[in-house]
Amino acid sequence: MTPRILFVGGDKGSWEMRGKQIGAQLGARYGSKHLQPDDWALADVVVLVKRAAEEHFQAAQAYRGLLVWDVLDFWRQPAANDRTDDDLVREVTQTARALRVQLLIGATRAMAQAIGGVYVPHHHRLGLVPTPPRPTVQVVGYDGSPRYLGAWRTHLERACAARGLTFIVNPPDLSQVDLLVAFRDTDWDGWACRHWKSGIKYVNAIAAGRPILTQASAAFEELRPVGAVVEDPVGLEAVLEHLSAPHLRQAAYEDGLKRARTFSIETIAGQYWELILEALQRASGHL
Repeated sequence: MTPRILFVGGDKGSWEMRGKQIGAQLGARYGSKHLQPDDWALADVVVLVKRAAEEHFQAAQAYRGLLVWDVLDFWRQPAANDRTDDDLVREVTQTARALRVQLLIGATRAMAQAIGGVYVPHHHRLGLVPTPPRPTVQVVGYDGSPRYLGAWRTHLERACAARGLTFIVNPPDLSQVDLLVAFRDTDWDGWACRHWKSGIKYVNAIAAGRPILTQASAAFEELRPVGAVVEDPVGLEAVLEHLSAPHLRQAAYEDGLKRARTFSIETIAGQYWELILEALQRASGHL
């Protein structure tokens, strides 16, 4: 019999992709603040996404089916972005033990290893496909909340203007962007962000076939999109020039053609499905 799955989480951010979209792909039910006891009782599997382990603690503690926790972005931001790895691991471990969580899912390999879980990357934005690069670079784009950029936005605008480029925040179509950027500043940066953030911006860059300019992070090292790392705004112009090289932009496009399917919702939901089935088999003593 096909297991009945319930995804539980918030109402914004990565919940939209990791909860609603994955849940819909698996034919699961999903909800946030208005769940009823029967919603839990009728589920064979409950997947807690992000801070749902905290916000639905009592219901999760009473639940007796298979409990999965997708731990991405579980810490409160920006207040907890500077927490240490020991502190974060301790909280995940204590919460998982209290709830009898049987499967932990990490958003990066570094996170999964630290918490004793399994790594599942983000899927890319729905409908995103690699498109051939234009002959010349015209537009640099940032896809995400502009508040994360902080002072980097001014630095990027100046560096782009110096090279005759247009800088756009949240372009509606990534195929019309030649280079992508991903930066975090001040309170929106920190150990947790650098090591445990999922790297959705890198996945989207791969799927769009575009190079990306960013800061150092575990997700960048693991996903290895065509791109470059810069930590000092002084180096922005030089790195923009480097990534504007036709052979690098062509390499990003070809990499997207090879790897975009790896990060499609069909592929990532399939990984979720296999993990859930394996966990159910373990729980029933069949493995």
